[in-house]
Amino acid sequence: MKQFDFVAIGCGPYNLGLMALAEKTELHGVCFEQRAEMMWHEGMLIEGMTMQTHYLQDLVTLADPTHPSSFLNYLSDTGRLQTFITQEQDKIPRTEYNRYLRWVVNQLSTIRFNHYVSDVVVEEEGFLVTVESDGRSTQVHTRHLVLGTGAAPFVPDGFEQVIHTSDYLTYRDVLKDRYRVAVVGSGQSAAEVFLDLLREATDEQRVDWITRSEQFESLEAGKLGDEIFSVDYVDYFHKLPYDARQELLGSFERFRHGVNPETMTSIYETLYHRTAEGQAAKADMMTQVEVESITYDWLTHRLKGTQRYTGEVIEREYDLVVVATGYRPVVPSWVNQLPVVWEAEGEWAVRDTYEVIMNESLGGKLFTHTNLEHSHGPAATNLGMAVYRNAVILNDMAGETVYPISHQKPFTTF
Repeated sequence: MKQFDFVAIGCGPYNLGLMALAEKTELHGVCFEQRAEMMWHEGMLIEGMTMQTHYLQDLVTLADPTHPSSFLNYLSDTGRLQTFITQEQDKIPRTEYNRYLRWVVNQLSTIRFNHYVSDVVVEEEGFLVTVESDGRSTQVHTRHLVLGTGAAPFVPDGFEQVIHTSDYLTYRDVLKDRYRVAVVGSGQSAAEVFLDLLREATDEQRVDWITRSEQFESLEAGKLGDEIFSVDYVDYFHKLPYDARQELLGSFERFRHGVNPETMTSIYETLYHRTAEGQAAKADMMTQVEVESITYDWLTHRLKGTQRYTGEVIEREYDLVVVATGYRPVVPSWVNQLPVVWEAEGEWAVRDTYEVIMNESLGGKLFTHTNLEHSHGPAATNLGMAVYRNAVILNDMAGETVYPISHQKPFTTF
């Protein structure tokens, strides 16, 4: 039976970065992914849309600028470095970020696709992992685990036959064929879907955008504000009591759910051109509306909501509705077999080293990329900060400083 120093479960950008950085260590690890191939948010790979992070916040550069899996090395290897420089942008097209991830996968020999981890049990010196692949079940021993199972689309109860933004491209052609479409929710995904539909809409088609938020808010672009995505702020946030962390999380909407200013500008310009000859926009943008239900009957979606401050009841009919209602962490059922310490329902206690705290001493450790916002703040879902997280995890598993965590002091004191 195979023995590993660590098993990474799930191969999204976080664990892919871990496996890339692990190449420069003595650790023997493997990553199991149940999907057949690397695809990152394939339902939202809309042409022309960009990442919200700088191109240097790739899988490895912040930990090791000379690493062969850097985005700059990808550009050089694929013959796009000069054209990337010439276009003078610091953000990556989302479609190219997906291509970059697939390129990194091809550089590694430690990723196993079509492998589903069905069970994990505690052993004296770590964990016994059961893996399903091609109808067969195998087991491996590992000292440590790194969980990267990500999050699954969330659709509230009472929303019938709606399309989540994660599946947008699957239904894009159908949506563009309908005369009445609504996008419900806020944030970058909602804005991109609204813009994409609006750009292609005919004069007869209606595309509405409805959100419970106070306004359509741009992503926080201030340099000082961005300092919450720093090692210092993560350390500060992690040391706070649980109640204080919960209160703080509510103040980060502009950082977590704001829309790129460029996307906002494109929406405004599209609406302006759509009305240039004096015609109606046929695109209502409604804020402060709490959508309570979306029922489906005879090819019609009936949306019902309430204006949060006036109490006005909003009722509308649409042919199709797209919802940007977020995601929920995916925590495998086998976790319930482990002696995990929980801070609250569904929220485990996590050390500053990203190790899940256990009620008893185990022979190995469970590290996690998943379900971290309550313990490590908004940086938990920031792609750039995941590089630091991987460096911390690898240093802990190696028992030495393989990747120095450089505290580049922010100007803000936390």
